[in-house]
Amino acid sequence: MYAVLKSVGKQFKVSPGDTLKMDKIEGNVGDTISFKDIVAVGNGDKFELGSPAVQGAEVSAKLLYQTRDDKIRVFRKNRRKHFQRTKGHRQYISILKVLSIKSSIGEESFKEPAKKAPTKTETPKKVEAKTETPKKVEAKTVAPKKAEVKAPAKAKEKKTVKKETTEVKE
Repeated sequence: MYAVLKSVGKQFKVSPGDTLKMDKIEGNVGDTISFKDIVAVGNGDKFELGSPAVQGAEVSAKLLYQTRDDKIRVFRKNRRKHFQRTKGHRQYISILKVLSIKSSIGEESFKEPAKKAPTKTETPKKVEAKTETPKKVEAKTVAPKKAEVKAPAKAKEKKTVKKETTEVKE
């Protein structure tokens, strides 16, 4: 089942369980808000269109939280006038969860899936008493370091280069 509701100058197509983002609506978090201005209601083969609203139709939603939307950038420029201006704007929004739709066609509500509770029928694991067993001490053979393995390198002989100096006679 779905409904088309009209609120804050816009129309939204919703079904039970949908999350809806619209401009800010007055209310506290957790409140249930009902919308009476329903433009159309449909359920498979059945469809009812209102002029301007469907009589007796109602959509109820829960206000999850109120926040601000993503920032939009507003850029203005006048050519050849050396004028540029950038501004930003964040709109206040309300996030709603549609709970139920009621009309003359029928009624449908959202049921949250049941959370699985931990079963307590499981037997607790037995804790075995730890007995100390003497650990076998193995003598580890320590491999000599690589530097010790290599034979000491012969000292490099420094070759001295004798610089020849030329004397300038005057």
